[in-house]
Amino acid sequence: MDKNFGEGANFRNRKMEEHINETLIFMVQYIDDNQFDKLFERCKPLLKKAVRKKRYIKGYDQDDLWQEACECFVEVTKKYDRTRGMCFSQYVSLSLDNHFNRLRRWNNALKRKSNLEALSLDGLVDRAGQHIMGSSKELTPPEAVIVKESMSEYSEVLSKFEQIVSMLYMEGYSYDEISTELNCSREKVMNAKHRCSQKYKNLFMNR
Repeated sequence: MDKNFGEGANFRNRKMEEHINETLIFMVQYIDDNQFDKLFERCKPLLKKAVRKKRYIKGYDQDDLWQEACECFVEVTKKYDRTRGMCFSQYVSLSLDNHFNRLRRWNNALKRKSNLEALSLDGLVDRAGQHIMGSSKELTPPEAVIVKESMSEYSEVLSKFEQIVSMLYMEGYSYDEISTELNCSREKVMNAKHRCSQKYKNLFMNR
């Protein structure tokens, strides 16, 4: 009897939690997007669980994975549709699983195609040196050293995702092409590119 009562209480608590989340996501989408922070705090345990559960991807540290989870959550709040029969918490968990699985497949595809070196510092220097120096001429050895040091400093402040976006953008890919290549939204790519530009300005133009 006590066990049944406890299970019933837990069920009611879960329903209440889901109801609060549903109310908040409705407000974020249609009424007051200032409620986003409150919704995020309530769902933060789901994000932490997703990162902690099985999220080892070579080249990504915990901060990178947490950033990926947060960016995924932002997309979730825009795409969630309650009429599809799934509560918000379930949709968040499923979306996080799908996002990290896509990220892992992308990482594995890079390995198979032997393109990981394109994301290395040397690859960035080889392709972006002229952009950093503001010239299309061949770099002299002293200039190459300066570029490599600059790119090393720049690369350290970028997340793994930002490095990939920056590299593809330097290769001439459009936002749409990058979003297709990385299987993410165009807005996410644009936001990452904006962060790259801001970090570059903070490093080299505000000194």
